[in-house]
Amino acid sequence: MNEELKGLIVPLLTPFDDEGAIDQQAFIRHLEFLAQQGVRRIMVNGTTAEFYSLLPEERLMLLKLARSHFAGQLVLHAGGLGLAQNIIEVHWANEFGADAVAVLPPMYPAELSAEGIIEYFQTVEAEAEVPFILYNFPRHTGNAITPEILKAVPHYAIKDSAQNLELMAQTPRYFVGSSSNIYAPVQEGAAGFVAATANVRPELYTALEMLVVAAKVGEAAVMQQEVRAYSARFSAGGVPMLKQALARKLTGYPTAVRLPLK
Repeated sequence: MNEELKGLIVPLLTPFDDEGAIDQQAFIRHLEFLAQQGVRRIMVNGTTAEFYSLLPEERLMLLKLARSHFAGQLVLHAGGLGLAQNIIEVHWANEFGADAVAVLPPMYPAELSAEGIIEYFQTVEAEAEVPFILYNFPRHTGNAITPEILKAVPHYAIKDSAQNLELMAQTPRYFVGSSSNIYAPVQEGAAGFVAATANVRPELYTALEMLVVAAKVGEAAVMQQEVRAYSARFSAGGVPMLKQALARKLTGYPTAVRLPLK
């Protein structure tokens, strides 16, 4: 990367047309909208993107589209299931211009041994030619990233959707995976935050980012309250509600989701 990964990262939504295919033009319009509102970093194929419903060729297409139409920093989530597919997607990050790659622990077999998770991550990380980010989301994977794992696996940063702030001291860079709890972790040393609701109202989050960088403590604390109130609207609705809200910002943006979402 030409510059350190730091600040707001927006985990992109994936738009689908009425036939269930990816709406490429809507995806590009959304990228342009985010850039116009000052967003400088995105994540492709993350949880908000419904990566679990995407075919490998669709995940690759979204990476290529994003890299072609977004000039800022791009983090690719290698969202394939299984070691072999994760390695393939790390190779995509190397080849097609991602600035960093993020990887979840193995999923479905829950409560795996630390030794197995460590070897899994080490095997994937060895294939990465870009900064390697560990992605902690134990509510979905059934396997938490622990200080032991952080110590054993070479990595650039952690993206922590569990908001386990005790991990911050165990990693070079900590990104809190939250739209509502941003200010306190950044004040404690977090490198940045990954905010799904910034898909819809990016100007609010880029403004908070600027206040935090400028160390305007009082103003940032006040804006954090506004951000928390805004993100609370989406706590129960998730991705479907985010798409509905974005459609009110971008006329014609499709609101379809893939099953099992409704």
